[in-house]
Amino acid sequence: MASKEITLKDLAKRLNTSISTVSRALQDHYSISAKMKTRVTELAKELDFRPNPLAMKLLKNKSFAIGVVVPEIAHNYYSKVLAGIEDSAISSGYNVMFCVSNESAQRETEVISSLIHSRVDGLLIAPSKETYDYSQFKVFEEKNIPLVFFDRYCEGLNASKALIDDYKGAYKAVEHLISTGRKRIAHIAGPPGLSNTIKRYSGYQDALNDHNIPVDEKLLIHCDLTKYSATKCTNFLLSIENPIDAIFTYNSYIAFEGIITVKKVGMKIPDDIAFVGFANEPIISYIEPQLTAIIPPAYLLGQEAFRLFLNQVSKKGQKKLETIVLEPEFVIRSSS
Repeated sequence: MASKEITLKDLAKRLNTSISTVSRALQDHYSISAKMKTRVTELAKELDFRPNPLAMKLLKNKSFAIGVVVPEIAHNYYSKVLAGIEDSAISSGYNVMFCVSNESAQRETEVISSLIHSRVDGLLIAPSKETYDYSQFKVFEEKNIPLVFFDRYCEGLNASKALIDDYKGAYKAVEHLISTGRKRIAHIAGPPGLSNTIKRYSGYQDALNDHNIPVDEKLLIHCDLTKYSATKCTNFLLSIENPIDAIFTYNSYIAFEGIITVKKVGMKIPDDIAFVGFANEPIISYIEPQLTAIIPPAYLLGQEAFRLFLNQVSKKGQKKLETIVLEPEFVIRSSS
């Protein structure tokens, strides 16, 4: 006959204490005395106690799962961020529930609702390009569920943020183009509402102003992050009467399509038009010349986003909101 499996209840009964005390002692909780921890661990070892993971989760009122929402996964950038989150989560005993919004606000709202109903312990999210209504995030503050934004964020919400220094990256990019003699520098920006669109435009604008180059609003155009839009934006800039001599793009996919478009009309890069793009997607290795790029530390960003979540759940009930900004690398190649 098989021997009975020892439970937390059995340990508590033997020690004449509560189940919650035994559970906390096994977790080395700060509220339990060293003497009680020793008694519990010694008895657990003696009786060959093996904790039931589900029971431990219920006692802690935690699922040990976090929700992660990204706008898309086609780009290598977000794949690396996800890898950073997942590696950190697994090493801390958490499971990760990944969802993709496909840059849709409606889809984003649906997956957030699904994650909440799955009782995740927190949400890490890069909002979609369509996210202007932030009401779906209010529930996290109301229910005291940790919320961490990464890469992009929603202004005015109480949440931790793991970000790239988009402003500094853009400033460096434009300053580099100016140093090569460029004066008609266009910017293909991201969708207007995104936080990193705003920061990158601000860096672009300030770099021009600081070098006494007037900001020409005709040289700013917003791209909706599709291939069609990137090509259309590039063609528009090529049609401007006073020719441009450089393009700084929101990401490297836009730069890729821009370079193809410029080469199709017979212009040379960088002789006629120089290019600099944000992020270092593998696709840029398939085109000449090689793209000068601002390269965000994507994997580290994911690690930091999870760390910010972990800080919130480990502060003994005190919600600590933090913002961390990581500096990107700037790599000069033949496109500029």
